[in-house]
Amino acid sequence: MRDIEAIIFDLDNTLYPKEAGLLNEVGNRIDEFICKKFNLDYPGAVSYRKKLFNEYGTTLKGLMIEEKVDPEEYLGFVHNLNAENFLKRNEELIKMLGGIKQKKIIFSNSPREHVLNVIRVLGIEDFFSGIYDIRLLDFNNKPGEDAYNKLVKHSRINPKESMMIDDYENNLKPAKEIGMTTVLVGNGDYHKFPYVDYYITKITEIGGILRE
Repeated sequence: MRDIEAIIFDLDNTLYPKEAGLLNEVGNRIDEFICKKFNLDYPGAVSYRKKLFNEYGTTLKGLMIEEKVDPEEYLGFVHNLNAENFLKRNEELIKMLGGIKQKKIIFSNSPREHVLNVIRVLGIEDFFSGIYDIRLLDFNNKPGEDAYNKLVKHSRINPKESMMIDDYENNLKPAKEIGMTTVLVGNGDYHKFPYVDYYITKITEIGGILRE
């Protein structure tokens, strides 16, 4: 795939498998935050989190808009986790990324400290030329259009020469609309989407697509 000059990687459940459980624990901490902050029981917190996620793309964005929550209070609580409890150095991933000549960027709705924690444990911190986290995106998260516009402008990539890889299909729709090649990771339900070009079960399969 000679026309691809940049690869945009999502982080959670993309650069590591969903089965690791890290993002699930982040979700548990979000529920705990909502329970404590708004004096809700657990089922009520779960329901509210799902509502916010579906409406705003992230729970944080919804809480900022609907409840005026301080994002730093939220991020400090939710991401107070040690990635080493869930992940380990991934030699297969290191080899795969080392063999990719294209510019590599992380594009995540998580904060930078979480991104750095994860990629350090995986052993891949030296492969990326940029990290576009939720703060750098001014809390305008995926799949919102502003997030993609900022990514393109500040990284100076050409969307038509770029590939985006994500585990959440809704995040790939805006990428496809601006001309990116799109790849969905871990499509366990095997649904097909018109804005997804390729499907892989794990991130290390991306090398096969790039060799086409």
